[in-house]
Amino acid sequence: MSAKHSIKTKVQHKGGSVLIFLSSPHVHRTLAVGRAIGHAAPDGAVISFRGDIGAGKTTLAKGIAEGLGIAEPVISPTYTIISEYYGRLHLVHIDAYRLSGEDEFLQTGGEELLGAPGTLSLIEWSERIADILPPESQKITITVEANGDRLMMIEGDWIEKIDWKRFAIRREVIQ
Repeated sequence: MSAKHSIKTKVQHKGGSVLIFLSSPHVHRTLAVGRAIGHAAPDGAVISFRGDIGAGKTTLAKGIAEGLGIAEPVISPTYTIISEYYGRLHLVHIDAYRLSGEDEFLQTGGEELLGAPGTLSLIEWSERIADILPPESQKITITVEANGDRLMMIEGDWIEKIDWKRFAIRREVIQ
């Protein structure tokens, strides 16, 4: 079977964290990965997204919203900075792309929303505010491969515990 549908895990020696690698050859798979995350997300969680423009960060956020039971269309909050939606959890969708840095984010009051009870915070372009993110933030990095597939690197304590087998044909441990 094709490796493009595989999950690979890599055991990190620092802190014993596991990295999950998922390949998404189409938008439907990215949405499905997001739904799995939305179903599993605990109260007060923060997920930081990294990836180039067009990598699929907002598509993944749409899937997460679906997994939270949010019927409202989720759009990129690039110009509004923070968009909010209500489902099983209060979804706070933040886009730091247009921010000049952490100080500007703090001025928006956004820090109050990170990890707040009853919320799930998603931060696109999180590297722009990395120093103020909670240390327990989950991380998802999306890259676009030469063939157009998306490769998602997922790391964090609760997000690694999602049953990713349904998205894979094969599971490997990479040493």
